[in-house]
Amino acid sequence: MELQGKWTRDPEGFMEFDSGALQRVYETVTDKYHQVYNGYLHQYDDDEEAHQHALSEGYEMITDYKTINGAEEFVTSYTTPTQIMDIWYEFDIISNKRIYHRGFVRIKDK
Repeated sequence: MELQGKWTRDPEGFMEFDSGALQRVYETVTDKYHQVYNGYLHQYDDDEEAHQHALSEGYEMITDYKTINGAEEFVTSYTTPTQIMDIWYEFDIISNKRIYHRGFVRIKDK
C-alpha cells in the first residue's frame, strides 16, 4: 500500500490532510512511534538510550534531507516495523523558500 497527499496547518498549528485515510494512517504511525520512544525515554531518562532501544524495535524518526521524486527535500521520516512515512514542505520556486504551513506526505508499507 502507498498513500500520498497534501497537508496544511490549521490556525492552531495542527496538520490537516486532504483525505481521512491519510489523517488516520499519519496518526497511527506517529502515535505508535511516540508510544515506543517515550516509553523508553521514561524508562531510561536519556534521549540517546531511548532512540537506540526504539531503533532496535524498528522505530525511528529522522529529520534530514532526502531525495524524493528527483528533488532534494527537507523531510521528517518516521519508520515503524511496517511502514515508512515521509513528510515534507511545499517549495515556492519564485521566492526559493519552503512554505512551512503546507506540504506533502507519502506513506508506504515495507
